[in-house]
Amino acid sequence: MRPLFLAIIAIITIGMSLAWAGTIESVRDLPDIVKNPRAGRLSLSDITILDIRIGRETLDNISSRLGVAKVFREPDNSVSANDEICYSPIKSTDTTRLIFGSGPMGGWSHVTQFQVLSKAPQKRSCTVSSHVSRTIETQSNIHLDMTRKELDAILGPPTEQGKGFVSYTFEQESHDTKQGDLAVLSGVSATIVNDHVTSFQVFMIETLD
Repeated sequence: MRPLFLAIIAIITIGMSLAWAGTIESVRDLPDIVKNPRAGRLSLSDITILDIRIGRETLDNISSRLGVAKVFREPDNSVSANDEICYSPIKSTDTTRLIFGSGPMGGWSHVTQFQVLSKAPQKRSCTVSSHVSRTIETQSNIHLDMTRKELDAILGPPTEQGKGFVSYTFEQESHDTKQGDLAVLSGVSATIVNDHVTSFQVFMIETLD
C-alpha cells in the first residue's frame, strides 16, 4: 500500500507544481504543499458544501443540481489534470466562485476536490447559480473571510505554511475495511490576506489496495 500511496502524493505534487505561476492570488496558484501529512482525515462535514460531498457526487450530479456547466481541464497539459466545473453567483457584484474537480483517483467523474475563490479564475467561464454566494461554507463552517485562528480551531495547526497561505494535510491507512486495505489522503489549503481567508480548497482521495 505504501508505494501506491506515495505515488498518489506524487501525482498531486506534479499537478500543483505545474499550476505554480509564481504569484499567489488564490489556492489555484499555490506550489506543492502536500507535505508532512499528519495522521487522521478530514471529517464528512469538512468535505461537504451545499450538501455536495467529495467522493459521493459526480460532476454530472452537480450539473443537474446547480446548473449545466462546461467542463474544463486544470492544469492544462498535465498528466494529473482535473476535470472541473465552475459556478458564480447571480449577483454580478459578488465575485465569489465555486469550483468542483475530479482527478485520476475519481475517474474524472466523482468529485475529489472543491475550491471557493474570492474572484474568478483566469480564462474560465462559470455558470451562474442561485446557490452560490459569498456566504457559502462547508458543513464544518469553513468559509471565505474567516480568520486564520478560526480555521486552526476547526483543523488544528497547519502542516505547512508560508507567506500568504496555510495547508492542513492528513493521511490515514486502514487495514480492516470490508473492501480491503484503504488509504485516504485529505486536506485543506487556504490563502490568507490580513489574517483572513481569501480562497480555500478541500480535497480527499481514497484508494483500495
